[in-house]
Amino acid sequence: MSNKIRKEKKTGKKFIALIVVFISVFCCVFFAARGEFSPKASSGVAMMIMAPFQRAFSWAGSQLAFIKNSVRELSQLHEQNKQLREEVELLRAQNLTASEYASENQRLRNLLGYKQAAVQFDLVAASVIGRESSSWSSVIVINRGTLDGVANNMAVVTEMGLVGHVMEAGVNSSKVQLLIDPRSSVGTLIQRPESRVAGIVEGDIKNPSCPRMVNIPKDSDVQVEDMVVTSGFGGVYPKGLVVGKIIEMHNEEGGLLKYGVINTSVDFQKLEDVAIIVASREAPPEPIQPPPQTPGTETDPHETAEKIQKAQQQIQEAQQQVQEAQQQQLQEAGFFNEELGIGNGE
Repeated sequence: MSNKIRKEKKTGKKFIALIVVFISVFCCVFFAARGEFSPKASSGVAMMIMAPFQRAFSWAGSQLAFIKNSVRELSQLHEQNKQLREEVELLRAQNLTASEYASENQRLRNLLGYKQAAVQFDLVAASVIGRESSSWSSVIVINRGTLDGVANNMAVVTEMGLVGHVMEAGVNSSKVQLLIDPRSSVGTLIQRPESRVAGIVEGDIKNPSCPRMVNIPKDSDVQVEDMVVTSGFGGVYPKGLVVGKIIEMHNEEGGLLKYGVINTSVDFQKLEDVAIIVASREAPPEPIQPPPQTPGTETDPHETAEKIQKAQQQIQEAQQQVQEAQQQQLQEAGFFNEELGIGNGE
């Protein structure tokens, strides 16, 4: 009990001492401010007493100023960071746009170079705006139509080679049947001067990316790596358009004919810009001439020409029948689709 009383007395004495000190400091400051003390004594005592408080207030003020400046700088850094992020996103978008423009510019330059080089053709540039929905039928939609001079059965090309032909021309857009479509057929030649073997290139359902050159006699001079170009027969495709390169040769089932698998010059998966041949100043291929006649076996040339013309007509009719039979087979197999699923722009 005595210890507790002693502690309480000590605490009371400390409290009284603090009060006395506080009152003394207050009186000194008050009387110093009113001039009650002598200048030397009052100023010295006041400075001695107020020095710790001034140092404390000065330190507290400097810390508050530091905190205030730090907060302001952090706020400025946050705002600058936000602006830099927005600028980065804007620059990324501009970079993507610039890359796309550069790619388009390069494609159009290549197409323009081909247009300037192929002076025998009148070309109309077009962009691919759609594709056929079904996987087997290779048809694209372009943004040119009859208002631009486009008509059915006009050849479509790029600077790399043959693309296909216009199968349905609308007012502002058209549908193009690609070379790799199984329904297409193109008269072709082997470009090599020593060969010049003729055949027909048609799409292959089993291998959609690589068409075939068919109706090649088994003993014909056709080799792997031979370039294939259009023959000009039929009136749709001008002569000399690059089709592709033969990468494989195979024998037909009958044994009398063989066919070649072609790697097309045009990459149909990356097709974006094309050109339509609206007019051609190229001379058509010369008609087939009758063989020279030996003495004693002369025949009427007019009769021979009529027979040749009739034979050519029969060949064309046979090819047409073959195409119709192929289309009928595709219809029966469930592949042929009359509804293309893409608007023609009319």
